[in-house]
Amino acid sequence: MTPIQRLQTLLRRKFVQDTIVLQIGSAIRVGVNFLASIAIARLMGPTAYGEWALVSSFFVIWQSFNLTGVVASTLTRLSAAVGAGDEQEALNLLAFYVRITLTWALPCITLMVIIGIPLASYLYTTDVTLLSPASFAVTLTRPDPLIGIMAAIYALILITEGFYNMAVTALQSRREMRLVALLLDVNALMLAVCVIGVLLISPTMPGMVFGRMLYSLTTMLIALGLYSRQRARGQFTYPKLTVILSHARRVPVRPYWRFGFAIALDRGVANFFTQIPMQLVGIYGGKEAAGYLQLGLRAIQLPNNLTSAIFDNMQAVIPQAIGRQDYARLWRNFLRVLLVLIAGSIGVYALVALVIVVAGPFLVQLLYGSDWIPALPMISALTVFGAITTVGGVFGPLYRSLMMVRAAIVVKVAALLLALLPGVWLVTENAALGGAWFINLVFALSVGLTAAVTLPALRRLAITQPQKQ
Repeated sequence: MTPIQRLQTLLRRKFVQDTIVLQIGSAIRVGVNFLASIAIARLMGPTAYGEWALVSSFFVIWQSFNLTGVVASTLTRLSAAVGAGDEQEALNLLAFYVRITLTWALPCITLMVIIGIPLASYLYTTDVTLLSPASFAVTLTRPDPLIGIMAAIYALILITEGFYNMAVTALQSRREMRLVALLLDVNALMLAVCVIGVLLISPTMPGMVFGRMLYSLTTMLIALGLYSRQRARGQFTYPKLTVILSHARRVPVRPYWRFGFAIALDRGVANFFTQIPMQLVGIYGGKEAAGYLQLGLRAIQLPNNLTSAIFDNMQAVIPQAIGRQDYARLWRNFLRVLLVLIAGSIGVYALVALVIVVAGPFLVQLLYGSDWIPALPMISALTVFGAITTVGGVFGPLYRSLMMVRAAIVVKVAALLLALLPGVWLVTENAALGGAWFINLVFALSVGLTAAVTLPALRRLAITQPQKQ
């Protein structure tokens, strides 16, 4: 077979076609997000952007207690229901999704108001300058409740994003990747339009919060409209939205809850990997330092998105291969993907680091403005984080499909505990740069330990049950 014939054969595979479609969509989103990040950083400036980083981090840490895992568990089980042609099971899963989403969102919003606002007031302070009767300026430090208030308001997106994700999950489970890519691109575009539009009026942290809430509501309506339009097309029919909402009140919870709980706990621990360093930087280094670290994370996530298509596809392909007990082929293909990701991540992020060294100050001043030049060391340091997460992202679908989520949780807790003391020292000594290396350290430990646990397990299955013919 000639190289051209091999390429033609490769391009005819659905996995490859879906990956290409998703990758094109991902490239579009990277471009939109990059341009939006420049506009947002310029409009807000380091202080307001740092305040937004703390609101976002405070909100994400709060969500670490969301132990439903409903998005990932529904995607896995809904894909199986579609493959089996079980429309009743699909209805149960979507109704369960709605019920659990609302069950978490409503109490969470309430508790963020009751507990979150006073807690944020305790953690964050603001300086107020007063003029004494003798005309001397006196600076007082007082609790600042604004971050907690905005985080509580921002929590309303739990409802809108919940319904948006339900529509995306349904389309992805039916492997309608072109529609998924289109919806995700529209999502990125609406985020840029809504947020930048509001920031042009009010370039503040509250403006950012309300812009994102407007975006979340808009994209939910678009996604649900697309779901209603597409649900009956193809060989598998999804239920109407009204049927899902009605069934949500009586769908059984017990058969679906445990798997989602384990996944949620796993992701909740993973959230601490970036949010604990971010909060420590805000406490020890101030709001501007948090803003610099946040910009570094956002900048590094842009090239990281280039591999998202592979991860999205692996979430469907790996469970199917394990369901067929096709372990030998999965082992070979997984190693190939892993080697490509290792080589690609080293090459891409080495190039990013080189560009930062050679042209970083010029590019940052041109794109973001001179106020953001102090963020360059964080961007440079976080190239390590980018390379590690590019490789590590492929292990998630594997350990979930192998039912090794508990082992993955133990690994993440161990990595966090091992990195905590050196990480705190790094932050107290170097503020935002220390936070960046704290993030690098905890992710390196987590991915290394996860590989040490999951790869031998898959290898044993490949040896004991060779590829089916």
